[in-house]
Amino acid sequence: MAARNVPLPTAAEMAQIDRLAIESGAIPERALIENAGRALARHLQERYPTGRVVVLAGSGHNGADALVAGRTLAAWGRSVRFVQCGSRLPSPDVLSGWNLPIEPAPALERELAAAAVAVDGILGTGLRTAPRAPQARIIERVNEAAGVAVVCADGPSGVDFTTGHVPGAAIRADLTVTFGWPKIGLLRFPARERVGDLLCVEIGFPPPDPAPSARAVTASWAAELLGGRSAAGHKGDAGYLAIAGGEPGMAGAVILAARAAIRAGIGIVRVVSDLANRDIVQTSIPEAVFVDWTETDAMEATLRWADAVAVGPGLGTGPERVELVRRVRGAGTAALVIDADGLNVLAAGAADATHGPVVPGRPVLLTPHPGEMARLLGSSVAAVREDPPAAARRLADAAKATVLLKGAPTWVARPGGEMRATTLVSPGFASGGMGDVLTGVCGAYMAAGLGPADAATAGLAVTALAVLHGVDEVGGSAADVPDALVPARQALGTVCPGAWPGVSFALPAVAAGRPAGGAR
Repeated sequence: MAARNVPLPTAAEMAQIDRLAIESGAIPERALIENAGRALARHLQERYPTGRVVVLAGSGHNGADALVAGRTLAAWGRSVRFVQCGSRLPSPDVLSGWNLPIEPAPALERELAAAAVAVDGILGTGLRTAPRAPQARIIERVNEAAGVAVVCADGPSGVDFTTGHVPGAAIRADLTVTFGWPKIGLLRFPARERVGDLLCVEIGFPPPDPAPSARAVTASWAAELLGGRSAAGHKGDAGYLAIAGGEPGMAGAVILAARAAIRAGIGIVRVVSDLANRDIVQTSIPEAVFVDWTETDAMEATLRWADAVAVGPGLGTGPERVELVRRVRGAGTAALVIDADGLNVLAAGAADATHGPVVPGRPVLLTPHPGEMARLLGSSVAAVREDPPAAARRLADAAKATVLLKGAPTWVARPGGEMRATTLVSPGFASGGMGDVLTGVCGAYMAAGLGPADAATAGLAVTALAVLHGVDEVGGSAADVPDALVPARQALGTVCPGAWPGVSFALPAVAAGRPAGGAR
């Protein structure tokens, strides 16, 4: 996750970037193909340095990229075979005069049997429906080939590069080398399970103008947002955060949020909760100040004192909690993070959430999971999961608030602005309390002065690294995460995709069939 600015174009946006680059004269089409193919060859050779390579070339640009890769490997002395997998060979001719016979599709069985590596250049970014029968049979045969590593040119044949859908047969890759920028569908499930390790390589495109509508949350971007802290600073510079939640029996949620805020670097945190929780809160987090939410004057003073208020963890949804949320929304000028039952209270008055600003004139971050999002939109969970970015945009524009829609990936939508998407997923996220931790982290960053979208971006990056490196995938607990936040933040500046030339973005494979999650 090294590069600070990694656009996530849709298939259509990437096609426009490609077309404008060529039409403007910034770079010839042939040069783009050559750069892509040679980058593909370099990374294949690094990962799989021995054995015969079979290149599966379709009719489009991906087929041309694959042919250049095979030609390059052959020039380096590698044993390479070529199989035509489309109705015609790609244009232009990219073999540069090399006498490299291209076998017809019926030779596939023989060539796969002798190969150690297969290069997938069968289909490209324009797929929207299931592959046609000839290509589907080839894809299925490649997937069945035992002992053959699969390296994809740009993305696995058969996946939708925009939605991540897999409408029919699709390649299961070990490595995908994608060109220019990662197409957004490669980060979405179920396509993500097909990609294998993902490397994004620079091949000569000029800066995209207009910029794609989505952007990847990366470690270096988060590091820049968070910056450093002055040696002469004091706790007020780090921000004051109030966290409201924790009805009787639900103190754990607000404790997790407060512990996470402290580990994220907050100056002072006040926990606004039920008096029954005083002892457990002050025992569990002695750094926090406890405020009884039935003491009106203390509550109002806390709302005026805070730079940010996070409301919702373990809150409950009864009439008294509805009144508390109303008071939080109406008092003070602090930035707001609304999560969990705070969102359910909003959903109970859906007109507030979907037909006007949640809190006019104040920075607001809403952090729903798909069920909460469905309630806020008056929709279904299935509809939210079918198109999470659209759901996040719809709520952000209606509520005039930044929306962090949890999932794999997690999406951040600003009203009328760009989408941001997380890039790291893990089964370790699928544990109760992870959302409370994220609320505390985002609240801390908003209290320190970041806007809602930037606080969400930094919070997602730091929390994801903490989960990946500090929590066991199975059996890990949200309670493990706060202490892992400190080394995760320290690691932000050191996360990089390795020493590969031209690589701006690298992600590990997600094993097919394993539960993978985003922040819950």
